[in-house]
Formats: sequence, structure tokens, C-alpha cells
Amino acid sequence: MIDVASLVLADFQDTIVAAFGSSLGWIVGHAIVLLLVLSTFWAIQNRHHILNESGWSYSNLMDISVIFLLTAVQYLVYANILNFPEEASFGLALFWTMALRWHILVLE
Repeated sequence: MIDVASLVLADFQDTIVAAFGSSLGWIVGHAIVLLLVLSTFWAIQNRHHILNESGWSYSNLMDISVIFLLTAVQYLVYANILNFPEEASFGLALFWTMALRWHILVLE
């Protein structure tokens, strides 16, 4: 059987398998991945409703998206390329993302 859940969930899938056994763990892990994919498609299909009814403007959502994206990219660089510890990588990525955001907003 193809184990897509291990690729997506990484160590969490190993924890699920340890808790439920190999067969049920495989099913639970793939159900989680399927729910994540379906939720993403649902959010994309209803993006106009979400934008109009959430009370947040397009610029707020773009700002949040850019913060998540920059933090994730920096985390990957710090953790995988520079071999920093995971906690330090996340802290540095979040700090520099927010510092960059502050500089852009204040110095704009």
C-alpha cells in the first residue's frame, strides 16, 4: 500500500501507527490527509464568501499568508540547510519575518 500519510504527516503518522496499529493507523492517517485536502479545496472554492463574510479584508488575509509563507521558508532554510535546532529555527524565522514586516509597515 502507498503511504502518503507518512509523507505529509511525518512523525505524527508514526505516532498514529503506534497508537492504533499498522492497519487502523494507516486508515486514520490517510483520513486526516483526505480531510486536509478536502478542507483546502472547500476553502478555495468558497474564498469569495470567506473574504466577504469574515470581516477581514483581502489585505489582512494576504498579510497573514505572507507571514506564514516567509516564516515557513526561513524555517526550512535554518533547519535543513544551516542545521539549526528546530526550536531555534522557528524562533529565528518568526522573529525575522515580524522584523521585516515591521520595517515595511513603519518605513513605508
